Amino acid sequence: MLVYIESKDFQINTFVLKCGTGETLARVKAKILHVLYGMARDDHQFRLRYKGQFLRDAYTLEDYKIIDKSIVKMIPMAKKGESLKSIRASKEANLGSTGQLSEVKLALFEEVATLRWREKMLADFKGLLFIGTLFTLFSFFTIFWYAIAWILVTTIYAIWKCPTYTHKCGFVGASSLWPRRFMLLMGILAILNVGASIALAVISLNDITSFECGSKEAAFDCDQRKIKTIYSVIFFALHILYLLMVSMTNWILFRNFKFQIGDILEELMVISRDVEKVIQAAKSGRIKEQRNAAFELATLATTGDDSKFRIVAEGGLDVLILLCLSTDESIQEYATEAVAELLTIPVIQDQFVEMGGVSTLSTLLHSTNKRIIQEAVTAISYIVSDSEDNKHSVVADRGLEDLSHAAFNSSILTQRYIAGIYLELVFNADIRSQIASLNSPTKALLHLCSNKDNETMRLALQTLELVAIESSDVILNQENLVFDLLNIPTNTLDASIYLLAGKILLYVAEDTVSCGKMLNTDSLKDTLMQFAKTDDPILQKVVAKVILCTLDDRDLAIKAQDMKLQDVLVYIRNNSNDRDAWNMADQGITLFNNNDFRKYQPMPPPSDSFGSTLSLRKPRPSGYPGSTFSLNKDAKMMGSQSTMLEKVRMGSRLSLRSGNQSNVGSRASLQSN
Repeated sequence: MLVYIESKDFQINTFVLKCGTGETLARVKAKILHVLYGMARDDHQFRLRYKGQFLRDAYTLEDYKIIDKSIVKMIPMAKKGESLKSIRASKEANLGSTGQLSEVKLALFEEVATLRWREKMLADFKGLLFIGTLFTLFSFFTIFWYAIAWILVTTIYAIWKCPTYTHKCGFVGASSLWPRRFMLLMGILAILNVGASIALAVISLNDITSFECGSKEAAFDCDQRKIKTIYSVIFFALHILYLLMVSMTNWILFRNFKFQIGDILEELMVISRDVEKVIQAAKSGRIKEQRNAAFELATLATTGDDSKFRIVAEGGLDVLILLCLSTDESIQEYATEAVAELLTIPVIQDQFVEMGGVSTLSTLLHSTNKRIIQEAVTAISYIVSDSEDNKHSVVADRGLEDLSHAAFNSSILTQRYIAGIYLELVFNADIRSQIASLNSPTKALLHLCSNKDNETMRLALQTLELVAIESSDVILNQENLVFDLLNIPTNTLDASIYLLAGKILLYVAEDTVSCGKMLNTDSLKDTLMQFAKTDDPILQKVVAKVILCTLDDRDLAIKAQDMKLQDVLVYIRNNSNDRDAWNMADQGITLFNNNDFRKYQPMPPPSDSFGSTLSLRKPRPSGYPGSTFSLNKDAKMMGSQSTMLEKVRMGSRLSLRSGNQSNVGSRASLQSN
């Protein structure tokens, strides 16, 4: 298949490569390096990206679902101006001081030398085949003139089908698609010709030894026949030597054709990396070498757990923590990526936390580079999801504020991970209390609720609900709380998210001040109606309870009546299949119809609760107008606070954990669209 490699760093913006679906990205990069070598740009450092995801050397095109005619981006590892400087500097510097690592360049030179030898050898072989035309011509003058038939056929096939090869263009010619097949057939034909020539040479030699002339009158003809016989012996002897040379060259080329671009480079970039040498390069202090080393460590960490432990055993964690704080953004990015890969193993997580690495990740959350933030958040997500003890190290030293900052300055996918981290942290009672005492995490969670990604909204709302259980005041004090909750239907059609938003709206409805703000929002009726139309009985009961709570206060009841919130209750009563939801809607409609709220204060709805603080379990007081109702079924469904926490934990325990496992590696590459 064909793969298009796009790059803005060259006049030729697109390179076309012929690849197989089972080829690794290391081999694809090797092919690109050969193209760059032909352009005298083999020092250019780059990575490959497809659909926003950076590609790992150890994985195949099939792993990343790269199909025929896909477009892959070539991303430079350094800024454009810096890259151009490195090219000029590389002409004066020694091998490996700039650009690619010395091992990579040496492997590239070795492959180029092999391919150039093939080019020269194949050209000589083609010249050797043209000599066969002379043997075809002179074979006509032997005593076995009919030998011209198979010699001519062999020569024509050899010259016509022999491919041509150049290092820059590859194989061209009639047999360019299957050069080894040509060499195999050519070898068979050469062997057959050798056998025929040996047989004819032996016959001719036997004729000379037993040659006798007749009468004297035929002496001249006899001499002519003897000379012709000797000529035949010499001709076939030379033809045998020629065919042996052709066969030998053919066999050498047949073996050489087995070599493909990337055979040496792929092994170097994927399998046989010297970890100790790479880590030493990371300590050298040169920006170019550190960038290469960080990239090598990030790539090596993806090849398996053994490679991860080798990196840690050689002191790689210390080096990577230092590289994460480098002034070069590229070094920071690759080092953070390597750390995220290493932290997929719990044992390494504990060691990383003991070394104070979490504070380094928190510092990276303030980076202006979204890729760095993404990798740092990924690393933190592993720490909080795999160890209860390590959670406290994440929130220590303003960790919650750092996460909040990242929530406002990161990509959609990163925000999903941050929402998952908050949900995982809030399961810890001490940390939940700490979150409830701070304003910034709640602000960040509300911002995440405005995200158009369903999973992000679900995780953020679940976290807000648990924080509200701990302390509803921190939720109600948020200025944009009501607007963000009522705006959720504009971003999603997921009924489960509506239910989470509705349950938090119950906290708002119970507070007089917050309820007044809610009733001043024009979209309240439309949002509640959209919630009710999901036909979810629990959500319909939530909606009915929210509206009933607005009748606690005379002024609020007047606003609710002016907004015609009773229309929502009418819909629930007419369409609900749940008896409790129907009773609640009927109760509210009765209150709206039988009370003139402008003349007197209505009898307030009950102050019972749903969930943890608004459970709706108690029946209304006997003196309250309208029918009484009970939500015992709902009480069983919602359960106690501890049961609710456990349900949330089991249902969505860092649901990003399932997303973390990509089909191409040990962790989510967080490089998606």
